[in-house]
Amino acid sequence: MRMTEIVRVDSRGRITMPSSIREAIRLSEGMYVMLIADLDKKELRIAPFADPDAKLVELSITFSDVPGALAKAANILADHGVDLLSSESRTLRRGKSAEWIIVADVSRCECTLKELEKKIVAEATAEDVQFRSYA
Repeated sequence: MRMTEIVRVDSRGRITMPSSIREAIRLSEGMYVMLIADLDKKELRIAPFADPDAKLVELSITFSDVPGALAKAANILADHGVDLLSSESRTLRRGKSAEWIIVADVSRCECTLKELEKKIVAEATAEDVQFRSYA
């Protein structure tokens, strides 16, 4: 099913989403949404992403490009209650280094982010772990 509504952008770049659409896709106040822009088509999609109680963090992990390194990091995150919502990985230098970018809900994480960083570096052959919190 497809719904269409025409709305205006206000002077601060905001739009008001009609209640019929909010209800149809089950958006509620405080929820996180992901904005996905297709620059070639000049289109924007809005996708429900996380509940209002989520504590979203972006993790950037750089590690050795060896089989199993990403899996080790993923297991550490899972073992500590980190819920992965979105991820993308890529090789930076074949056989040398790789990068894994994750958006995760850490609201149920059983340790501090600093402790999590230390565990990932120590146990998953990670070279660096960076965190960025979403407000």
